[in-house]
Amino acid sequence: MSDDADRLRREIAAQRARLAELEQQLSAMAPASSSWPPRGFYLTFHVVAGLMIGVLGSITSFLFHIVGSLLVNQDPLYVLRVWGTVFLGERALTTTDLNFFMLVAVVHFSIGAVAGAVFHVLVSFFVPDRPLQQLVLGGAYGLVMWIVNFYFVLVWLQPRLVGEAYVLQLMPPWIAALTHLIYGLTLGALQPLGRFQPYRGAER
Repeated sequence: MSDDADRLRREIAAQRARLAELEQQLSAMAPASSSWPPRGFYLTFHVVAGLMIGVLGSITSFLFHIVGSLLVNQDPLYVLRVWGTVFLGERALTTTDLNFFMLVAVVHFSIGAVAGAVFHVLVSFFVPDRPLQQLVLGGAYGLVMWIVNFYFVLVWLQPRLVGEAYVLQLMPPWIAALTHLIYGLTLGALQPLGRFQPYRGAER
């Protein structure tokens, strides 16, 4: 039994040595520009990871709206109707067009994805591997998004599109702030999912 175990260990060591030799040959054949892992900050990875985290943050915020609406016996799609007033004005509050709801949802998740990518790139570059600080920054980021979206963009954009700032009229400020806070905190909490951990080959 001991001889068999020793033989297997020798075979494993030989295979590892052969694998290391092949990896060295491959590295010598590959141009310097394709070396792995990438040198410096891997922007493409963090953008893609941030987009996914942003979508998850948007889903969390949207689910909060739905649960809150159900608790007060309100239309669970009311939040989509409110956001939809940006496109249809007051008609969004009574429409039953499923294509409309899908459009609003896609826009909502797309904005959340882009904002998530921006946040993830910034925190991964400036404060990597600091989960508590990322969580706090996420909450602050969500609140800043609320202020900018409502009081710098929608306050002047929506009246020019449909005549009135329906979103600001129909959504109480505390609900808007809370849902954006939940979105931001979700971003901060999920940052570890976007940590770049490159494959480095077999153990020597």
